[in-house]
Amino acid sequence: MTHNEAPDASRLFAEFVTTTRFEDLPAKAVASTKRSIFDTVGVMLAGGGPGANAQRIVQMLSRWGGTPSGTVIGHDVCLPAPQAAFANAAMAHQYDFDDVHDEAVAHPTSNSFAGALAAAEEIPGSTGRELLSSVLLGNEIVCRVGLAIKGSLYDYVWIWPAVVAIWGSTTASARVMGLNTQQLQSAYGLTLHQTGTTLECHHGPGSDVRGFRDGFGARNGVTASYMAKAGLRGDAAAFEGKYGFYGAFFRGEYDRERLIGGLGERYEAERISIKAWPSARETHATLQALIEVRERQNIDPASIEKVVLRVGETNLRFCEPGEARRRPTVRMDALCALPFCAGVALAHGSVPLAAFSDEGMVDSRVLALADRVTWQVDESLSEGTVEGGDVEVHLKNGQTYRHQVRHGIGHPDFPISDELLVRKFIDCAALAHRRPSDLKVREFWDVVQNLENIQIDEFSAAIRSLTGT
Repeated sequence: MTHNEAPDASRLFAEFVTTTRFEDLPAKAVASTKRSIFDTVGVMLAGGGPGANAQRIVQMLSRWGGTPSGTVIGHDVCLPAPQAAFANAAMAHQYDFDDVHDEAVAHPTSNSFAGALAAAEEIPGSTGRELLSSVLLGNEIVCRVGLAIKGSLYDYVWIWPAVVAIWGSTTASARVMGLNTQQLQSAYGLTLHQTGTTLECHHGPGSDVRGFRDGFGARNGVTASYMAKAGLRGDAAAFEGKYGFYGAFFRGEYDRERLIGGLGERYEAERISIKAWPSARETHATLQALIEVRERQNIDPASIEKVVLRVGETNLRFCEPGEARRRPTVRMDALCALPFCAGVALAHGSVPLAAFSDEGMVDSRVLALADRVTWQVDESLSEGTVEGGDVEVHLKNGQTYRHQVRHGIGHPDFPISDELLVRKFIDCAALAHRRPSDLKVREFWDVVQNLENIQIDEFSAAIRSLTGT
């Protein structure tokens, strides 16, 4: 049977999502998804605070009216489901701190969770178990869609993470709403026509789009599910048709085995990375290497004469043009400026959120170190989008230290601890409109760990209680 004769992946995904029970889901994937849900609420709190742009979106949406069913995290407002999904997902990437599947080049949970929560809150009696199942399955589809794409991020004009994440919102909201197989396949076909986001917001300095791009996907995925529930039919070959997702967006170049192979047996949702630091994931292995060599060699940042980063094709884009990458003036630009982030890592021994505030971006210690950062291309690192880190730190006394790592912390092979994850949430929540106490954060951690045993009303109340909204 050829690809053209085989059922489209949209049919196979729809059957998988609508027939998989919570009891069928692997315990490791369930535990991973709980961590991702907890983490995502934290980064949404940060991204919706007064220092981020997403609050303007919340204010805009609040003026449009409609049934106020959906919680807007960290805000004293509820919105209709598609708008609530838009607002919450628009908060998730404001500090480029949301979870990621490194190999799939996807930020899965921001869309899956935003879509599932918005839909669940419209349905009386919805359960945490169904929300958890829906987010996990949404993440699974997102990871597989991303893994199947051939090449790397900059081989195409589309922002790969954004155009794959929308499928998580569709999947998760449709699952919560109880769509059947035919309806979900239609929802995928309707999603195809609401997909887009190009790399222009990466290349054009000063753009805010990169920070709230996921709002588009979350809103549109939920809309597709509601349209399918209303009886509207979408295209039946949303993924593998001649003009389907891969044909239209990725020149028809994809790996079908990675898309559907082992569906229901192997869960890519177990392999999601939770970031320990803000900034583009592509930079993290390099930053990890710098932080480790600084700590292991007890390097005083003032003693550094020069830093050499070996970079592949992807991170070269985050280094050039050098002047702009050493002196970013807008937070979204700073988050993907490798020389600046390297200066942050060397100055602080970490990459704190405060480094991307207006004050942090003009920190004289960071900028002096960024000026000492140089780079050279190493083609051996140009395999995939998320490269390994290879750095040399030259000291004024003539000593040189070279260090290499494959992954930044947070990768499933190098995970962050539960305690570090809670501390990350506390740091993020400090940027919210109302800062929750550490005790409130730890209580919310316990709520998420028990998510399969509570109702959505209880979960939503726990979210609101974080900030007293």
